[in-house]
Amino acid sequence: MSDDAATPSDPEVDPTEGRAPAPKPTAPARTAMQRFWSRLAVDLGKHAGIVALVGLLVTLVAGYGITRLEFATGQDSYLNADDPIYQDNVAYQDLFGGQAMLAMLRAEEGTTIAEAMNPANLTELDRIAGELKARPDLIQSVVTPVSALQWSENLLTLTPEGTPAASPTESAVGIATLNAINVNPEDAEARTADAAVTLERIGAVPEDQQSLFADDNQPWVDVLLYDNAGEIRTAQEAVFRDDTHAQVVVRLVGNADIETEGEASDLVQQLFGDAQLEGLEVVVTGAPVLLGDINDYLTGGMLQLGGIALVIMAIILVLLFDVRWRLLPLAVILVGTAWAFGLAGYLGIPLSLVTIAGLPILLGIGIDYAIQMHARVEEEVIIDRADHPIQETARNLGPALLVVTLDAVFAMAALRFAQVPMIRAFGLLLAVGIAVVCVASILLPLAALGAREYRSPTQGRDWRDGRIAQGVVKLGSLPLWVAPVFAVGSLFVFAGGLAVEERLDLQTDVLEWVDQDSQSLADFRTVEAETGSSSELGFFITTEGDIFSQEVTTFTWDYSQQLLAEHPEALLSANSLVTTIGYATEVPGTTPVTPRAEDVQAGYDLAPEDIQRSTIAPPSDDDPNGAANLLYLYGPSSLEERQVVLQEIEAVTESPPGITIVPSGLAVVGVGLLEALKANRILLTYLAIGFVGIFLAIRLKSIVRSLLSLVPVIIAVGGTSLVAFAFGLKLSPMTAVGGPLVTAACTEFTSLMLLRYLEERRRGLWPQQAGEVASARTGRAFVVSALTTMTGVAVIATSSLPLLRDFGIIVAMNVGVALLAALVVLPPLLVWADQRGWVSKGEVPDEILRTTTPSYVGKTEAEALAGQPAPTTV
Repeated sequence: MSDDAATPSDPEVDPTEGRAPAPKPTAPARTAMQRFWSRLAVDLGKHAGIVALVGLLVTLVAGYGITRLEFATGQDSYLNADDPIYQDNVAYQDLFGGQAMLAMLRAEEGTTIAEAMNPANLTELDRIAGELKARPDLIQSVVTPVSALQWSENLLTLTPEGTPAASPTESAVGIATLNAINVNPEDAEARTADAAVTLERIGAVPEDQQSLFADDNQPWVDVLLYDNAGEIRTAQEAVFRDDTHAQVVVRLVGNADIETEGEASDLVQQLFGDAQLEGLEVVVTGAPVLLGDINDYLTGGMLQLGGIALVIMAIILVLLFDVRWRLLPLAVILVGTAWAFGLAGYLGIPLSLVTIAGLPILLGIGIDYAIQMHARVEEEVIIDRADHPIQETARNLGPALLVVTLDAVFAMAALRFAQVPMIRAFGLLLAVGIAVVCVASILLPLAALGAREYRSPTQGRDWRDGRIAQGVVKLGSLPLWVAPVFAVGSLFVFAGGLAVEERLDLQTDVLEWVDQDSQSLADFRTVEAETGSSSELGFFITTEGDIFSQEVTTFTWDYSQQLLAEHPEALLSANSLVTTIGYATEVPGTTPVTPRAEDVQAGYDLAPEDIQRSTIAPPSDDDPNGAANLLYLYGPSSLEERQVVLQEIEAVTESPPGITIVPSGLAVVGVGLLEALKANRILLTYLAIGFVGIFLAIRLKSIVRSLLSLVPVIIAVGGTSLVAFAFGLKLSPMTAVGGPLVTAACTEFTSLMLLRYLEERRRGLWPQQAGEVASARTGRAFVVSALTTMTGVAVIATSSLPLLRDFGIIVAMNVGVALLAALVVLPPLLVWADQRGWVSKGEVPDEILRTTTPSYVGKTEAEALAGQPAPTTV
């Protein structure tokens, strides 16, 4: 194969024989770029064995890179490290531990939770707690019904100094009760009467049975658990939710990675699954369980989705891609994808809930390059009978593939402006992946097909009259008068979509994002339904002085009661050291009394260690004053509803000088994620369109050509928003990446169509002829490519996670509309604009333009070609 092989513009070769007469300019000298592509094609074909060996080595190296990929589902995937919410949550987890696992204990029908608190069950719960705490690398604290009841017993039977009280009135809670009686004379009578009833109930229990682990502990448990009205004591509500339910709160170590949380979650589920608790059913749940399921899905689901995509793509290629070695593009994309993910591993790009979609999408978009290259080689061999089809393909299609690759890279670059780290990582993954896949799709087919054609030239049939090719021609053969209508209509569709974007709703219920058929979700909903809550909102309080000061105590009590009063449906109960002591002196019908600092200090000293660790972070070298924890049980609600509550809380939060209170926890992180998603979700789409438009305007040296390429894109983007608004659809948070993705996929097709149209114009065809030839020649490859691209996106709709499934459906719809618009709208639009001299100018030699453009010739294309034979290339 010679670098000087003839091309369609060479006088000695005429692959356009039968086309309308056109001037034959003298063949220009090869440019440096053309010589590069020619030499590349020759060398790859001649040294296909070396290319294969190098490709194998690169694939092996990439394979090692794949093993270095990490899955990220922690808060660092959702929030930026410099985000105050992220920093506050890190600080909170350093102080009081990380996510909470809940083990709900349900008393058997006909019994109460108090009856289930027998010595055998309490001993078993203590055993489980001990085994959990034996793993300090996984578990921060374990608060069980034993912990809660033991604390009440200590407060009722021990003095503030920790010695046995001679009588209940000398106990820590007795002293606090006497103080409460003296605070408000108006309530003194009611409080005194209530205290008398309490003393009577205590006196009714034999002294040797006043212990949780006494043989007959039921009367004593009743005293500790129920108030004098027979209701669960408010101080116990964080653990004992009602007469038949209690819960164990297992706090995992703070700021743990997903693997550590998963191991801790498994340990908790295993121990409670094996528990021997008479008369009790156990249901274990919590955010770590759901996140663990997602992580498990990430590690296996990505390959599953990719496998489904590959099977469907193979079927499409076998049925519709009538070429030799029709599965070659699939092999190429597999190698290219391996290279891409290997490079991602070396670059440290994490895989998250969003980037899991990268594999099927990369397969779908990337296989188009290999299909286009393969189809063009056979086109040059079978139709044009080029002496050097590999060189011809490389010179004409190689630069075009680089253009569409940069289209996609610039579209994905818009995601780098996202405020959510995992979306930025997704953009980087696809930008890198598409570039790598493009390289593979150029080098590998040129080498493989070059060697094949040298040894065994293809002898195929002319497929231009086939159904696919002719179908594509018909799709793009609408009357030219509709072209300006499409152009103007696309602007109205885009503007309409822009107008309703802000009114579209995001699906913000986190539980709607996970597998709806999973046992983990069923357990989560069971706990939520039976206990009223399965999540929490945390605050940590710091001070410049003593964390046990009266000032801190008063502020904590007042603040906790204020939020409960202002948000009774969202915040179900407040739990802290201060509130527990305050609730211990609660008497129905009386005014609540702010606890004294000394009573709070005594309550801390008498609390079991796990409760101490859950409520107070003692002074340390890093924090000489310590911190206090204030937890609220959250009622079932969406992120959007929680966002409103948090905004209202922030608006009214005002702490005294020297005291700071900061909201933290999973609920706050979730709201921060929602705010980050909403912040510039719409902007990302328009940035992608803008970046691609600017690049095409520079590369194609024409704003008009750039805008024409974007018409199908803005139809798809605007149209989808209008459809979602019209049907009241809720968009997945992952649709933040949908706009740039659609832009990348669609401009790939529109750019290839435009560049092929210009190529045919340079060969001397009139606009209408060039449009028909471009459609017919590329029709088969375009249809196959479009179907495989849609497959790569649509296969995500088979995911068991609604978050991914909804994303796949919406984006597949976007891509489908955009690709159909590229085949239906773009051809007549190109012809209509070019007949007025707006498309080919600057890209086609002037001598050809002056004799093949209606606006120059002064007559219509039909008039100029009257009596001329139709081009056989159509």
